[in-house]
Amino acid sequence: MAFSCRRPLQAASLAIGLGLFGVLSAGPAAADSVLNRGIGATIGTLDPQVNFLATEGFILDDIYEGLIDYDANGQIVPGAAEKWDISDDGLTYTFHLRDGLKWSSGEPLVAQDFVNGIVRTLDPATASDKAYIFVTTVAVAGAGDFNGGTNKDPASVGVTAPDAKTLVIKLAKPAPYALLLMSSFYAPPLHKPSLDKFGKDFIKPENIVSNGAYKMVENVPQSHVTLVRNPNYWDAGSVKIDKIVYKVTEDDNTAVKLWRAGDLDITIDIPSDQIDKLKAEFGDQVHVSPSTETVYESFNLKKPPFDNPKLREALSLAVDRDALINKVVKGGYSVNCGYTIPIADYDAPKVPDCAMAKADRIAKAKQLFADAGFGPDKPLSLAIESTNSDSPKKIAETIAVMWKQTLGIDAKVHAQDRDGWLAAFSAGTWDVFNDDLVGDFAGPESYLSYMDPRAESGYNWPSPEFEAAMDKAVATSDKAARYKLLAEAEKVLLDSYLTAPIAAGPNRHLVRSTVKGWGDNPPDWHSSRLLSIAPQ
Repeated sequence: MAFSCRRPLQAASLAIGLGLFGVLSAGPAAADSVLNRGIGATIGTLDPQVNFLATEGFILDDIYEGLIDYDANGQIVPGAAEKWDISDDGLTYTFHLRDGLKWSSGEPLVAQDFVNGIVRTLDPATASDKAYIFVTTVAVAGAGDFNGGTNKDPASVGVTAPDAKTLVIKLAKPAPYALLLMSSFYAPPLHKPSLDKFGKDFIKPENIVSNGAYKMVENVPQSHVTLVRNPNYWDAGSVKIDKIVYKVTEDDNTAVKLWRAGDLDITIDIPSDQIDKLKAEFGDQVHVSPSTETVYESFNLKKPPFDNPKLREALSLAVDRDALINKVVKGGYSVNCGYTIPIADYDAPKVPDCAMAKADRIAKAKQLFADAGFGPDKPLSLAIESTNSDSPKKIAETIAVMWKQTLGIDAKVHAQDRDGWLAAFSAGTWDVFNDDLVGDFAGPESYLSYMDPRAESGYNWPSPEFEAAMDKAVATSDKAARYKLLAEAEKVLLDSYLTAPIAAGPNRHLVRSTVKGWGDNPPDWHSSRLLSIAPQ
């Protein structure tokens, strides 16, 4: 379900005041309990201030704890901070840490550790892909200048620790959804002595010092990551599972085989073409639910001829989204004609492609293709960069066929593992990128701040018009008025055809019936500390 940013904040404040969060506590963990979780074909960096991939976020959420946390339904609950205050103007957030917080090493954890974490994320030397979170999504005072290098003083960033238990974050603009971005994935603390001593190796199992419910003891490339309970976690008594093993799987089909064999308890995904069969066989152990993922094709504006907006629009028009999603991909995906996913109370603009009759859409695609200088006498060749995961690969391959059939384009698909796919994007030599973004929360701000040119996400899209619309939106506290301005910004993005929107993606997991405490939620937060394993 989509949820507004305000509702969970109000609920959290009430619950804190009433002391309701004690329901999370339980008895000690059963001896030698092990949970095996699939993580996909590869594991990238587990550097907490650098990682930007949702899959590794599962691991990071187990070994770190942010200021806030999430329950099984994806709603905010207190994390390392037991409570917080928000100023009347919405610009100052004051977090009050719990008593007796410790690192996994047993050292005291203090508010300055959270300051150090945010500052390191913003430091241009870190080159973190998620620095934009504190620059455009939640505009922390001074963050933009520090991240951009125009001010090199970390003290200029509006994150301070007036004492060991108090963290103050000052924003340049109101962000009523800011609490949603204070979890372990976005704002983990930093154990600076480890970083100072080991440099980038501070995240190796033999060096890492963390503050979550689990600590990492193994990281075997292309094989697995092993976590064990952290006895110094403030709520260690409620953690029910002793060991978590995140296993690398060759592909989603392999993961299903491992799950069937009992070697996995939870998969990271399910192949689309197996969902119906698995549902018939395993019933409610098959979890398919709405997510915050938006799926789209991105065009490289720095590489001619994709700098031509007529060509980009022609490519978008030549995609039959209904046939692609509802007849080929299926598996919980739904056609999406905007950049943002469908969001409650947000009247999102849409590319006109979806409202056109098929014959009119194809005719316009061919005309624009010709206007861009291409046709039978001057064919176009291009490559689509994709992961080799089941559904993304199927999307890319089907679009390539559609472009061939409608426009005569020689479109090849380069399907590779996730690391190769990301490296291709960073290299900037790609033509078309089979792209997606998992929204941090179900609000338009999460998506549009990522595409803001000032976020420097790598799309090389200058747009003063978009920036102006975003500046007006984030300065507006009234939700309805802000959403209207955000829709204006999204229309600027869609009109540019920087991307061709394709679909809204699902969350899909196989979860063994013996795993208890799992709750489907759009952001796909599933902390292992909330789970338990029932006897078979």
